[in-house]
Amino acid sequence: MRLTKLCSLLSFPLLLSACAQTPATTPDTTRQMMQAAQNPDALARIGQTALQTGDMATAVTFYGRAVALRPDRIDLQLGYAQALTANGKPNEALGLLIPLAAKNPDNTRLSLVTSRLLIEAGRPREALNRLQAAFRQNPSDTRVLVALGVALDTLGNQQAAQGYYQKALALNPDDVPARTDMALSLALSGSYPQAIGILRPLRSELAGTDQVNHINAVENALALVYGLMGDQTSSAAILRHRMSEKQAQENLTFYNAVRPSSREALSPQ
Repeated sequence: MRLTKLCSLLSFPLLLSACAQTPATTPDTTRQMMQAAQNPDALARIGQTALQTGDMATAVTFYGRAVALRPDRIDLQLGYAQALTANGKPNEALGLLIPLAAKNPDNTRLSLVTSRLLIEAGRPREALNRLQAAFRQNPSDTRVLVALGVALDTLGNQQAAQGYYQKALALNPDDVPARTDMALSLALSGSYPQAIGILRPLRSELAGTDQVNHINAVENALALVYGLMGDQTSSAAILRHRMSEKQAQENLTFYNAVRPSSREALSPQ
């Protein structure tokens, strides 16, 4: 049962354990629960747990309460923005982060998260402007370099994007996001063999590790590159191992639609 169904009638937030069946509360346990309701870190932990288990509404509620207690805490604001985005409210998240980023221009993590949301919202030019400012402050931060590459790729400037990925890899040749995004950028510019040449070894390196997010990103990238190449068999094999048949077919249809040859065939003569 979703946490919201268990806790929605309460007038103050409780720890997750308080939602389970427990013995009758004593004055001490009641006091502890009330203290937890005023502890932004405890509330954020509940919000993060809810986010990880897919209970987005609860995540928004508890992060929102944490932020209300400590609006000065950027880490709590970022968690709240993450919960809002996961709950399908990216514009609300941006409405929270953009003014916060303006007040804290030296906070690299805040700039990165805000820029990522701007890119996802179809505003890559705004993201690029923010990232260029972050780059001037932190020219050796690989996260900023990779984010700049993603923004430029989104704007269709693969050559410039690859330059930033190369800078990131010069600083850290093992940087997984830089390697993955370099491969995608190469594929977008039609260099499929080079893209596959990066992703296949990277996939092998990550196999058997606990780097789930990186593994998922590399698998998704491989499926996309194979799809752009027109190798639907290889792309489908990856997708069907990771999602339903319907989702896999939707992805394959999308890959076929964005393939260069497909775009040329659809363009007016």
